[in-house]
Amino acid sequence: MDRSDPLERATRPRQRGETWTDEQFVAAREADLSERTAAISSAVMAALSCLLLAALLTSGKIVEIAQRQEFGEARDRQLAVAEGLDRVANFLSLNRPYDTIRSIRGAGEDVGERVDTIEEVAVSTSTTVTPTTSSEAPNDGTTSTTTTTIVAVPLRTVGVERPLTVLVAGDSQAEYLGQAVTTEHPGWALEVDIDDRISTSLARPDYFNWPAHLASVAADATPEAVVLFIGANDHQDMVDSTGERLVEGTLPWQAEWTHRLELTLDLFAGGDTRVFWVTQPPMRDGDLDEGMELINSLAQPVVAAREFVTAVDIWELFGGTDGYQDRVTRDGESIDARVSDGVHLTRSAASWVADLVFEEMSEEWDFES
Repeated sequence: MDRSDPLERATRPRQRGETWTDEQFVAAREADLSERTAAISSAVMAALSCLLLAALLTSGKIVEIAQRQEFGEARDRQLAVAEGLDRVANFLSLNRPYDTIRSIRGAGEDVGERVDTIEEVAVSTSTTVTPTTSSEAPNDGTTSTTTTTIVAVPLRTVGVERPLTVLVAGDSQAEYLGQAVTTEHPGWALEVDIDDRISTSLARPDYFNWPAHLASVAADATPEAVVLFIGANDHQDMVDSTGERLVEGTLPWQAEWTHRLELTLDLFAGGDTRVFWVTQPPMRDGDLDEGMELINSLAQPVVAAREFVTAVDIWELFGGTDGYQDRVTRDGESIDARVSDGVHLTRSAASWVADLVFEEMSEEWDFES
């Protein structure tokens, strides 16, 4: 404490006819300059009260966060606490502000955000391929033979006046890929819509229902090319239509996941839409890597059985049997392939995948140069 300050306070009582001794002034001065501190318990209680009020005001969001956790005992406990908190907030009408905000921003109106049963999504499975037959009569006097060949005929010519409509959809991996598809070939006439949904999967329609969402997209204005990059979040348990929990990797889980992929792909069957299924790359985490290898193996026969679906296989491109690679070689040049989380592709890597997608697209449509 600086006691060399002028004794200004001593002058005020004297103006009122009072007289303070130096000792009285020093005591008053020390009291004025000393730190005023509240009891620790009072500060803690005030902080906890603020946190509780904030939790009650956002109880709906806390319930949503708990619901999105992977199935298990930890999720059950978190959800029980969150729902109890939400009931208290509802009783006190403290959840009204959050509900109003959700209403204003239209949360939950997207068909994919509604909890629909997978089996409720209508599926069309009709698809036909007409082969071209040609007969050739040999000139060596032997019996003529008939050969049947499949002639690839472009669906149509794509040009500036009529660009190709493309939907790039999936989890967060689809963001960079969608941007690459949009910009990688500026000379191509494309009309690209990017629909990336963070942390989504086929395993959790209670969080985001991809089949229901894509069914809505197909019913509204079916894109000609659909690029699907989804699966990185499917390494988790899921619940079937009966409410039974299926443990990740088990045979019942595999059957259910395969069914959901079939349902999703068949939404685009029977027309001129072509689907490009991008496989999963190796992952740095060992358990996740095994999960992605399983996802790829389950998807392979489903994709192969559908002539309107083409696999864009990137497993070997980013390590494959050699395992996860942070850097890979493209055209003799080493590039960063993955971001720091060991899951997502970098922009450079996504551009490489986009080139593979373009190669497959050029087999389906005639692009004007």
